[in-house]
Amino acid sequence: MIRNYLKSALRNFLKHRSFTLLNIAGLSLGLAASILILQYVKYEKSYDTFHSNAENIYRVQYNVIQNGKVTVECAAAVPAVGPALKDNFPEVRQFTRLFPVSGVLSYESPARGFISFREEKMQITDPAVFEVFDFKLIEGNPVTCLEGPNKVVITKRAVEKYFGEENPMGKTLSWDGEMDFEVTGILENVPENSHIKFDILFSYQTLNDETENASETSWGWYDFNTYVLVDEKASLEDLQSKWDSYLEEERGEDWQNHYRQEFILRPLKDIHLYSNLLQESEPDEQGDGDAVYFLTIIAFFILVIAWVNYVNLSTAKSFERANEVGVRKVMGAEKGQLVKQFMAESFLINLLAAAVAVLLVRLCWPSFADLAGRSIPIDYIVDGEFWGLVTVLFLIGTLLSGSYPAMVLSSFRPVAVLKGKIMRTSGGNLMRKSLIVFQFASSVILVCGTVIVYQQLNYMKNRDLGIDINQTLVLEGPGITDSLYEQNLESFKLEALNIAGVKQVTAATNVPGDEIFWTRSIRRLQGGPESAITVYNVGIDHDYVPAFDLKVTAGRNFSEEFPNDRERILLNTALAEALEFDELESAIGQHVRLGRDTFEIAGVLENYHQMSLKSQVAPLAFRLVSSSSFYSFKIEPGTSRDVLAGLQEPWDTFFPGNPVDYFFLDSFFNKQYEKDRQFGQVFGLFSLLAIFVASLGLFGLASFLTLQRTKEIGIRKVLGSTVPNIVLLLSKDFIQLVILSNLLAWPLAWWLMDSWLQSFPYRIALNPLLFLGAGISVVLVAFLSVGVQTLKAALLNPAETLKYE
Repeated sequence: MIRNYLKSALRNFLKHRSFTLLNIAGLSLGLAASILILQYVKYEKSYDTFHSNAENIYRVQYNVIQNGKVTVECAAAVPAVGPALKDNFPEVRQFTRLFPVSGVLSYESPARGFISFREEKMQITDPAVFEVFDFKLIEGNPVTCLEGPNKVVITKRAVEKYFGEENPMGKTLSWDGEMDFEVTGILENVPENSHIKFDILFSYQTLNDETENASETSWGWYDFNTYVLVDEKASLEDLQSKWDSYLEEERGEDWQNHYRQEFILRPLKDIHLYSNLLQESEPDEQGDGDAVYFLTIIAFFILVIAWVNYVNLSTAKSFERANEVGVRKVMGAEKGQLVKQFMAESFLINLLAAAVAVLLVRLCWPSFADLAGRSIPIDYIVDGEFWGLVTVLFLIGTLLSGSYPAMVLSSFRPVAVLKGKIMRTSGGNLMRKSLIVFQFASSVILVCGTVIVYQQLNYMKNRDLGIDINQTLVLEGPGITDSLYEQNLESFKLEALNIAGVKQVTAATNVPGDEIFWTRSIRRLQGGPESAITVYNVGIDHDYVPAFDLKVTAGRNFSEEFPNDRERILLNTALAEALEFDELESAIGQHVRLGRDTFEIAGVLENYHQMSLKSQVAPLAFRLVSSSSFYSFKIEPGTSRDVLAGLQEPWDTFFPGNPVDYFFLDSFFNKQYEKDRQFGQVFGLFSLLAIFVASLGLFGLASFLTLQRTKEIGIRKVLGSTVPNIVLLLSKDFIQLVILSNLLAWPLAWWLMDSWLQSFPYRIALNPLLFLGAGISVVLVAFLSVGVQTLKAALLNPAETLKYE
């Protein structure tokens, strides 16, 4: 019997090739797009799940509350938190801290000579890191390799970079030319789906020795990513409650003057998608839970649109097969047998579509991974979960897209059918129209979303930052220095100014787009808020303000004419307002306590965006310093290559042993929007694909229904109807449905995108014309889909269509 079902299905497919190909195309595109999106979602949700204890690992989030407001929300906590949790709560099995550092790492190779690289992915950590996490150690003892000072564990990537074919075990690496470390272990490269990335791990005892144990006992130094491994039977809510009570009891006396600290346990598996704090381990690679949610919805819409196409085309074509059903029933076929026959057809169509979809996924995988900005392993499409997903979608598609047409076809009464009295029911038409409205309402929402995402991204990238980052070449400061550093820096700046194309040179601890970790508490000596405020500090030289075209709104800039300016500071307007100065001019000459030191306010700068427009302008204090991490060069357009070549010689002269690492400031700053750009690309691509699949279905439906009205068109032409009138007549019903789709989609799209925009402190205003434009574009696409077929039918010679009547 099954064999007969399959033979009948294949015979029907061959008889109606275009109908079959249209169905397979729509379903395969919908399946392929949905599978790609769901694999991306799977990868995003896989972060940190390779750790065997991932369910029981928590990171300690650090919050500072001042004057009743949360002023700091930080991924890095203070070093004393880990020991306090381990020593006082038996449910905490272990803890580890990772303290991110950077600098120049070097090795004197017997075979290759002196090798040095600037390293950004370095951490100082406890020996317990291998007990809490499952980073794979290839060589070395996980218990002892990080015990004691001046030990280092490196990844295979670092081994290849520094040692080549040499065995690195026991060899010495130098950090900034000041400290030597013995290589005591080799690690597998950290998996890409880890929110913690590193190539170098230094032993924690080194930091303890350098800081006189402050890295163990401090409750104020918050640069330590702290993770705790909790007993699997422990309740997080109970532990958090007991921990809060402990802090209140132990630290309450230190929380004076409207100031307090919070240390919140956050699940490890939530960090990548749902954490966006200060000092994240990899801020440029941080995921976005909202984006993943939106893409999941798109995958659902695309799938449903593809299935709706099949249902619509099958039910519309059902009346052409009415005689077949009537004959089968007269010959003794039961309703159940007919349902099985038509379900077999759905099974085969969906099976063929699933096969094509898998092929498309394989072909598009590398391009999609690049588009999404993720190194999604190709192994994903050969593991059991992938084939399980394909099977589930195939079965759901077979049942959902096949059951309704099967029930419609098998319900025809043979007597009425064979007498030619079969009527189209209003219920069937309503169902088909409802599905078309759903398809195009979804399409309108996706188009609106795509346009708004791009507009918001362009708004953030093109808004005035309040600081000039264009035509700015930045060198990262030297890691290896000596006692003559300050003198060498001034000499280097003078040499740089003599290079053709260099207009200005300035040095600072941070540049725009670089997250500031240097924080201090600040308060006025007279007046102002009752408690101190946490402020971010930027160390600058005399040339920083004019070089970056910052506006001085009150007072003055640092000047070499004032030799005591190291005892003065500049504020941005946000900090002046936070310190409750009535007028900006009134701040000039006032004294503030910054950390343990007292400074006089020399000037107030207009606010500018140190970080992207995804965050509010933060209070900033600017201090005159001699040690800097970045050297910025304002250059003439088109001279970057010559300037870089000209800088090499003075760099080697004044900072020997340091590699030249540079970037262009505008590109560096805009990297903060890279995730949003990638999301916009993925969102836009699949939104267009959803519209294409919906239009494909509308095209097929219009083709079939127009074919059924061929004789009517011929009669109308004989009676004097023009081609435009016939095109309008045949298109009218479809276009009305698409317009109804717009009316339903606009308020929902407005609500969804307004909710999304609320997460941005600086955002575009929604414009009704945007929604109208999106709606018109979808109407035009629908009209083209329908119009091609209706125009072809309207141009037929009526003598041909009526010659058998």
